[in-house]
Amino acid sequence: MKNFFKDFFSVKMIALNAIIAAVYAVLTIASGPLSYNYFQFRVSEFLNLLVFFNPSYTLGLTVGCLIANLASFAGIYDIVFGTLATLVSCLLMIPFAKLTKNLFFATFIPSLVNAFTVPFIIYLASLGTGDEFALTSSMYFIMFGWTFLGEFLAISILGYVIFMPLMKKVHSFPKLINARTNLDFKW
Repeated sequence: MKNFFKDFFSVKMIALNAIIAAVYAVLTIASGPLSYNYFQFRVSEFLNLLVFFNPSYTLGLTVGCLIANLASFAGIYDIVFGTLATLVSCLLMIPFAKLTKNLFFATFIPSLVNAFTVPFIIYLASLGTGDEFALTSSMYFIMFGWTFLGEFLAISILGYVIFMPLMKKVHSFPKLINARTNLDFKW
């Protein structure tokens, strides 16, 4: 138990998680409507890949998502369920990354979790408004597809393109991000 607190709640890890939370929130809010519609292209989502290399970044990403979702038009639904989606994504990525050690396949976890969640968040937020709509199965899968596409572009394409060369070619990068796991990852 002592090592858990030492590893996850050291001054360095608290500072790194605070930086990650701030960067996630700023990138999301600065991207405006792109960050909050069912075609969610949250540039900040590429930061989810940090969990692949250090599970303790789950905290920073979750707090960053919570802060960013305070600006969401979906209000309390995005604050609660959107933040939970990020937490679940990170928690699922940890054992998956350990099992497969494949960075590209790990990118699909947050993409899928958000694609399942965002249509419900938007539906719940529309209830009782003039823009209310019925979440039919065809509408759900259209929104699922658009959300997945946006997440895939942000995480699987942008994130992968950023992390692969940095992890493989810049020898100081793993130390900079305090990478502890999956340093022997597969393409």
